[in-house]
Amino acid sequence: MATIVITIRLDGAGPGIILNDGVSNGSDITTHVKNGDTVKWKLIANSGITSLDGIDDTSTDVFNPDPSIQPDGSYQGTVSSTPGQVETYNVKYTFNGVQYPHDPSIQVHQ
Repeated sequence: MATIVITIRLDGAGPGIILNDGVSNGSDITTHVKNGDTVKWKLIANSGITSLDGIDDTSTDVFNPDPSIQPDGSYQGTVSSTPGQVETYNVKYTFNGVQYPHDPSIQVHQ
């Protein structure tokens, strides 16, 4: 199974963010994964974002266990879902003392 790293940085002056999963890059991306893949969300150093505060599903949950914080401050979860499922989720992050949500998606493929 693969590990997909989604890097996160501030979009210009903020407070929006840009995500890059190695295939898609932008503020509104859909990351394509397979059952058993590990997904890791990681802040780019000196990106202007104070902290990554959580990864929470807002629709169908394709992770088991749910993404959790790692010792390095990143979040990581394992895909445990059938092909075709799509999850929208919130990336919670802090910029200039204010917490913001951002809503990309994950799609499971065969």
